[in-house]
Amino acid sequence: MILAAAVMWSSGGVLVKTLTGDFGVRPQVLVCLRSLAAGIALSWALPGLRGVSWRRMGPAAAMYTAMVFTFVTSTSLTTAANAIFLEYFSPLLVAVGAYAIGTDRPRAATLLSLAIGMSGVAIILYGSCTPQDLRGVWLGLACALAGALFTLIQRGIHTGSTVGLISLYNLVAAAAVFPFAYAALGAIVVVALMGTFQLGIPFVCFIRGLRVVPVVEASLLTLLEPVLNPIWVWTFRGEVPSAWTLAGGGAILAALVVHILTLRAPAEAKPAGLVVAVTADK
Repeated sequence: MILAAAVMWSSGGVLVKTLTGDFGVRPQVLVCLRSLAAGIALSWALPGLRGVSWRRMGPAAAMYTAMVFTFVTSTSLTTAANAIFLEYFSPLLVAVGAYAIGTDRPRAATLLSLAIGMSGVAIILYGSCTPQDLRGVWLGLACALAGALFTLIQRGIHTGSTVGLISLYNLVAAAAVFPFAYAALGAIVVVALMGTFQLGIPFVCFIRGLRVVPVVEASLLTLLEPVLNPIWVWTFRGEVPSAWTLAGGGAILAALVVHILTLRAPAEAKPAGLVVAVTADK
C-alpha cells in the first residue's frame, strides 16, 4: 500500500504540467480544485475530529495550504524534477527544527545528511539559470520549509482521525484559494481525478500501510516517488531534467537514505511524524 501511494503521488508532476500547460489552468486554481476533490473524497472521516483543538489544527492547516500551493506553483515554473527533489529536502529540515525546539539532539549522521542535502540544493540552484527556473526553485525550498513546519506541528496532534485531518487540511486549502478558482470543464474533470487518485487515495493507502510497516522501511519505500515523478514527466511531456538537477537531486536522495537508515530505533514508535515528510505535494 505504501508503494502504491508513492506511485500515485509520483504522477503529480505530469498532471501539473498537463493542466498548466495544455489546459492553461493557473496554479492557484489547480491547488483549489485539487484539494477540494481530495477533501470531499475523504470527508467521511471528518466526524472523527471531534474534540481536537483548533489551536493546533489551525496552524497545521495553514502550513499544509502553503505546502501544497508552493509545490504546485514550483512544478509549474521549473522542472518537475527540481520541484520534487527540493520537496524531499523537508525531512532534513524537520531534523533541524526538532533540535531547535529541543525535542531531539543532532546526531553525526543527521549532520552528515544535512550537509549532503544542502550540497544537492546548491547544485540545483547553480544549474537553474533562467529567472523562471529560479522562482520555481525558491518556491520548492519554501515548500520544503512549509512541509517541515507542518510535520513539527502535526507531531503535537495525538487525537482525532488522521484521515479526517487530511480531509480538513485539504478543505481549508481549497477555501483559502477559492476566490481564484475557475477553469475549463475538461480541466475540472482532470483535477477531480487528480484530487482523488493522486492525493486522496494514496494518503489512505499510506496511512493504512503504516499500521504494519516499520516507519524506516516506509520512508525508504516512499523514495520511489521522487524517482518516478521526473520519469512520468519525461515520458508524457518530454521534459528532460538537466545534469545539474540529476546531480543535485541525487545528492538530496542520498542524504535522505543516510538519514533514514541511521534513525534510532525509538523513531519506530512515531509514525505520525513521517506523514508530512513524504507529502507535501502533495
